Amino acid sequence: MGRRRRKSRKKAELVAVVDLGSTAVRFLLARINPNSGFHLLVEEREPTRLGGGAPGVLPREAIHETLRAVHRFFARHLPNGRGPRVIAVATSAVREARNRDRLLEPLRRKEGIDVQVLSARDEARLGVEAALDSLSFRDGVVADLGGASLQLSRVRDRKVVSTATLPLGAVRTTTRFLRQNRPTPRALQALRTEIRAQLLDGLPPARRGEVMVGLGGTVRTLASIHLRSHQGERKHRHGLQLYQSDVTAVRERLESLSRRKRRKIGGLKAERADIILAGAIVIEEAMVFGGYLRLLVCTRGVRDGVLLRETFNGRG
Repeated sequence: MGRRRRKSRKKAELVAVVDLGSTAVRFLLARINPNSGFHLLVEEREPTRLGGGAPGVLPREAIHETLRAVHRFFARHLPNGRGPRVIAVATSAVREARNRDRLLEPLRRKEGIDVQVLSARDEARLGVEAALDSLSFRDGVVADLGGASLQLSRVRDRKVVSTATLPLGAVRTTTRFLRQNRPTPRALQALRTEIRAQLLDGLPPARRGEVMVGLGGTVRTLASIHLRSHQGERKHRHGLQLYQSDVTAVRERLESLSRRKRRKIGGLKAERADIILAGAIVIEEAMVFGGYLRLLVCTRGVRDGVLLRETFNGRG
């Protein structure tokens, strides 16, 4: 449920959000009410790996799987083309793709939806809005790690003062550096060197008391693995605090295993077994490099930010 804002005379409305991400397509069905916030009715996710191709290219199979996933969702929840208003957005992988019309045109022609390709700045701000709405923090950096990119947003007094987009997504870094079943020390070092070079210009150093707020599938998975190995601490990922040592412990465990053996780790979905190590290294390096001692886990994301804007700012 979104937080309460000033009252409005607008009536409640049913809205569907389609989020075409770099690793998966996500669907939300919600009832939005400007007087009280939004209420989630349906939340679904299907892995597609749009960000898993060569730079600037959406893989053919990922395009087809995304089209199938959207069609299945609409068939279940929007029969005969009737139902909620649809808002569709796409992030980094689609934004950077030269062949994105091969995905966007069929969606427009067959499903009747126009996808808004978010700018890097809008993508970052939607994630930040979702984090600020659901967590209590005033200052720090919001790190949204997707499949294709890492979005970094410096927050001061709950306002965004700067943003940076770095090509350090979990799928992208895996494809470039960690394609082996069990990465070599040389490959791991090459990845770390690249991460640090990118962070030089994009990550502001932590000030006293500042926290890093983590969004995205990698962060959620790190939280799940940590909780499964520390049973009894708490059950909910949202709002969980992970320290540098916690992230390092999970990363070391992942690094010691082959992809096949990683699939057996509690809290890790099989579909992420190949990309979770690269993602964990990106998060670990960002925390250490920037001097952030704590990672505050946020399970919200761009799709939630879209709902917040629609609920309280109206259409457009």
